[in-house]
Amino acid sequence: MAGKSKAVAKVVKVGAKYGPQIWVASKAIREPAKEAAQKVIASEKARKSAFDHAKSLADGSILKVYEGDQSLWIVFSGDTAITVYPVSETPLPRLLQGADLTKRIRPTDKLTARDRAKDAATSALRRGKPGAIN
Repeated sequence: MAGKSKAVAKVVKVGAKYGPQIWVASKAIREPAKEAAQKVIASEKARKSAFDHAKSLADGSILKVYEGDQSLWIVFSGDTAITVYPVSETPLPRLLQGADLTKRIRPTDKLTARDRAKDAATSALRRGKPGAIN
């Protein structure tokens, strides 16, 4: 019993001492974390929309490219680029400039957890390098 009360007393002392600093730090970190989470969610929604569109096409596929720090998904029918998700004002030929077309994903391909992790790692390493593609 004595050990528990000492531990609680220690937690209260540390909380009183460092609590305000932790609060200020959490407020500073909250907005960037929220923005990063919203980017990931928006990219995932765009990927699902592009994937559904590719399923409806004959020989449909999708390719992930970047415009600045935003990831875009280009939908292909065969070797012809059809559209991009989310909608971008940049023309498709410019988005495809320097892209590796062998990395296209077909609706029939089964992506494993390892593939997703590799894509997430590539995206994380790419952040902060505008203009680089994959």
